[in-house]
Amino acid sequence: MVAYSDWESLSADPDPVDDLGYVGTEWDVVRTTQKDRTHLLFLPQDEQLLRQEAFVIASESSVVDIATYR
Repeated sequence: MVAYSDWESLSADPDPVDDLGYVGTEWDVVRTTQKDRTHLLFLPQDEQLLRQEAFVIASESSVVDIATYR
């Protein structure tokens, strides 16, 4: 775990892999609508992660494309 002082030493735009230790994975997005409400299901392509219950369900209005907010 990273100490608070370590977080303070990171740049304002840290590298996800080198600075934060993140490992990226490929995910599929499935859109579903029930009772006039649209949700997005984010499912990892790695079946092992899915078996570990690694998925996200979000209302469509809660999801934004961060590339458009730079």
